Amino acid sequence: MNLFLAVFIPISSFEFLYLFVIKNNGIAEWMTRASRNSSPIWTYEVITITLLSITKFLTTS
Repeated sequence: MNLFLAVFIPISSFEFLYLFVIKNNGIAEWMTRASRNSSPIWTYEVITITLLSITKFLTTS
């Protein structure tokens, strides 16, 4: 069941996004603006996840 959900949810999400893009004849304007400004957000997210992982590892040792 977990394998089914791990495969089904991402595939259905990509199918939904694909249909959304095809229906609008391209990417919507708000998606374009969001992708332009997302670089710092991704950087902070990666740093946060890394720091949380290191903290968890150090506290469980």
